[in-house]
Amino acid sequence: MVSLDAVSLFTNVTKPSVIHDVIMIWDKIREKTKINLDLFLELVSFCMDASFFCFRGKFFHQRSGTAMGSPLSPVLADIVMDSIISRAINAANIPPQFIRKYVDDLFLLIHKDRVQEVLEIFNLQDENIKFTCEVEVDGKLPYLDMLMIQTGEGRIKTDWYSKPISSGRILNFFSFHPIHQKLGVATNFINRVRTLSTIRTEEEKNQLIRCQLKSNDYPLHLINRMLHQPRPPEVAETPNMYRSVVHIPGLTPTIRRILRQNVPSVGIACSNNNTVKQLYKTAKDPVPYMQKSNVVYKIACRDCSGCYIGMTKNQLRTRMYGHQTLVNTLDRKLSAGLPYCDPEIQLLSQKTAMMEHCVQQQHRFDVGNPTIVDCCFKTQALPVLEMCHILTTPQAVNRRTDTADMSATYSFLIASVNDLRRESGRTDRSNNQHTDATHTTQHRLETTDQ
Repeated sequence: MVSLDAVSLFTNVTKPSVIHDVIMIWDKIREKTKINLDLFLELVSFCMDASFFCFRGKFFHQRSGTAMGSPLSPVLADIVMDSIISRAINAANIPPQFIRKYVDDLFLLIHKDRVQEVLEIFNLQDENIKFTCEVEVDGKLPYLDMLMIQTGEGRIKTDWYSKPISSGRILNFFSFHPIHQKLGVATNFINRVRTLSTIRTEEEKNQLIRCQLKSNDYPLHLINRMLHQPRPPEVAETPNMYRSVVHIPGLTPTIRRILRQNVPSVGIACSNNNTVKQLYKTAKDPVPYMQKSNVVYKIACRDCSGCYIGMTKNQLRTRMYGHQTLVNTLDRKLSAGLPYCDPEIQLLSQKTAMMEHCVQQQHRFDVGNPTIVDCCFKTQALPVLEMCHILTTPQAVNRRTDTADMSATYSFLIASVNDLRRESGRTDRSNNQHTDATHTTQHRLETTDQ
């Protein structure tokens, strides 16, 4: 038993190799697309050449290989690996008796005297992609998360395997995650141990599972219940779409349950705001404030407490240029002697609610210093976020028509929040007045005593 591992596969997959291998298997690819070969190769080439990033104010371009994290990289690497395996098998006089691949890991059964020869054949197929080799020891060879074990009868059995440096950590039971995610992680671990361990007895498997889950703070009674309950049947209907919702204990599970009963085509994927990513400073350069896109912004009025709420899918500075252009046009017309009641200026006031405020109140907004109040990667959510901020900002000068498309449910919830805020504000003012009156009375009593 031999395991071959490609060294840094993604970053060593070159564009000439990808182009060559795509052409060689084009007969299979053309069945899945309506694009012709020339355009297909042009798109692949463009995607591979578009890998760049900014670090400390400098832009870097990846000159070779596919980018780590790119959704295209695994597909291209898989095509190149298949080509290498095919060429290596044809180059060997005696091909391997058995070969399996998982991304960049290969498992082979070959004669022990030909291990070095086969390794050299694989390393000759591509000058950029090299392989390391691991040979079985005492009839055992780790491959992925399995331990392959040869028996004396010429058969292979398997056992669940973890590296010696493995910490054994999985999702902790006390972590801030929905209970169904914790149960899903534990159930998946149980199924993997039971499926991959063909050499252990059921009691040995259960003992291993208990030890691993207990080290991650799963209660023993819960572990025993999961070990003895039958596997749930596969659900025939799966949601057609998923939406991400922040996990709130008590609320999010209720929403999931209601949707599962009434709208089974929509699934809820729970997410957390507190992630490990927030503990570490990102290595990427932050996007400059005025270059951010998909944002909801606020512009304050210079002459009163009013403000304008808007949104933009483009860069913030581009939207500010548009606002500033309208303001400059207004000032230019006023400088030409036109009064505020002139039809041209009245027509200009219809452009945006901000311009309407500028014309009617003769005020000006601080367009050069906008404030980003919200952002979202999904552009379809921006109008909803904008309406929410308009309704929750008492000083907003936006028109009523800007929130006409708001759902009645959202409007009711926002109105309730505003009522609670106003009630809280009145309570705070009442408490402050009561405190001030108490201090005044005490001061008068002290003065009288003196």
